[in-house]
Amino acid sequence: MEAFAWNDRFMTGFATVDAQHQQLFELINQIGQVLGSRSVAPASEVEHVFRELAAYAATHFKEEERLMQEAGVPATYFEHHVHIHRNFVVQLKAMWAQRSVMSSPGDTVQGFLAAWLSSHILGEDQEMVRQIRRASGQPVAEDAAASGAVVVQVLQQALRVLYKEMSRLNNDLAESNQALEVKVAQRTQELLQSEKMASVGQLAAGVAHEINNPIGFVVSNLGTLGRYAEQLLKLAELGAATPPGQALKREIDLDYLRTDVKDLLKESQDGLDRVRKIVMNLKDFAHLDEAEWQQADLLAGLESTLNVALHRWKDKAEVVRELTPLPAVHCMPAQINQVFLNLLVNAAQAITGHGTITLRSGKADDGFVWVEVADTGCGMDETTRQRMCDPFFTTKPVGTGTGLGMAVTYDIIKKHGGRLDVDSVVGKGTRMRVWLPVTGPAGGAA
Repeated sequence: MEAFAWNDRFMTGFATVDAQHQQLFELINQIGQVLGSRSVAPASEVEHVFRELAAYAATHFKEEERLMQEAGVPATYFEHHVHIHRNFVVQLKAMWAQRSVMSSPGDTVQGFLAAWLSSHILGEDQEMVRQIRRASGQPVAEDAAASGAVVVQVLQQALRVLYKEMSRLNNDLAESNQALEVKVAQRTQELLQSEKMASVGQLAAGVAHEINNPIGFVVSNLGTLGRYAEQLLKLAELGAATPPGQALKREIDLDYLRTDVKDLLKESQDGLDRVRKIVMNLKDFAHLDEAEWQQADLLAGLESTLNVALHRWKDKAEVVRELTPLPAVHCMPAQINQVFLNLLVNAAQAITGHGTITLRSGKADDGFVWVEVADTGCGMDETTRQRMCDPFFTTKPVGTGTGLGMAVTYDIIKKHGGRLDVDSVVGKGTRMRVWLPVTGPAGGAA
């Protein structure tokens, strides 16, 4: 990177101003060296150099403004020059903010600042000197043609550098905008998926509520029906003691009917209990009234998620529980259940034929707990493992997956201050362990 060199062309005749200009040259070169270094400079060092340049520029501008005020230059020119100074500070802040998206930050920042300062000294500051001399009654020497030609040449070079660096900045900005558009599209899709999940959760909770009411009627009526059936059977026994009743008893096989009625009522009650359990699990999974951060039982959420989506794996995998009791965790239960659902569905889909899904849990000494889902499925290669949490990445056939399941899972875990550990071996299976802090994310829940 070419250094920004001071020479006599930049002299103004004011000793303090010239000394400050030379110091600004040195600071601009330091910025170029720090940003252009092949080894990444610490952020604190980069910020220090920028702050030093900004502070020194402010000191220098105050000195020039003091000289103009003391000389009594016209107010219109004074305001014009001050405006240029303020604009430089704005440009410097913009450079600081944009440094991360620059393809060549050292060349761009140093080139822009050097070109700006060159044109400012040879243009505005030389005019400032003339204004001060006129206001002070001192003779003002008109520029000689040769001197003017040199100044024009330097200014033209400065403009070429400015144009080059502005072009580079425009290209960097265009690339940054393109990357931002892609990211916005990804986040939009994730938001749509999140809204879809929220809608499904509300629908599930509503359906569960509507089912729960008639189930209550049926359960109550079934109990009453059982008592009525018992009374009718007693009455039938009395009737069977008469001669006509004995013939009818043999015809309808009263002994079998008595046993079968009891069995039918018991099976119906068991079926209703299963329906009520499914409804309860559905409501627990949806957590319609639990959208806020709260203390939650992770294993209860895992169990309800298992029951709600049982159809996903009941015919292809045996679920083995190796669970250790966990303390209550400060989290958003519905979101954590979504994480469990995504991991369980992925585990089931990875299994061809019939396999095993193993659930484990534990607690570490650092205030974290973990829940693990392991499968005996096809496993993942390193490329797939590295990309599995990228939005829209999927190994499923076109039209059968959005590629957002693991992206959403990763975002939820990150939001909760946790992490996801993944071990996978092709042909043997995958183990995914979710770590969550017991007290919630550092700094408090959003």
